[in-house]
Amino acid sequence: MLPRFRSNAVRKVKGKGVNFPFRYVRKKSRVACCPLCGVKLAVRRQGAKSKRIPSRAFGGVLCAKCSFDVLKLAGRVMGGRMKLEDVDMERRKFVKQMVK
Repeated sequence: MLPRFRSNAVRKVKGKGVNFPFRYVRKKSRVACCPLCGVKLAVRRQGAKSKRIPSRAFGGVLCAKCSFDVLKLAGRVMGGRMKLEDVDMERRKFVKQMVK
């Protein structure tokens, strides 16, 4: 197998005919979405990486509403008004990143 086909960016597809039993096709890129609420994230296609991804906390990972909720919960945990165990499981991973 050629080195260019050993990447995870390509997948093996059944070919047509006897001479071509299979071929390699590049995988399609997925649309970025928020892991908490599932809203599609608006990502710019052109420009430098700093222009494409928001420079706030969890920019390009969480939507604005969910990142605000996570920051609010992290503030409560750091302030001592709430324990990390009281945060629901979906958001706990992100709150833990902020508390560190």
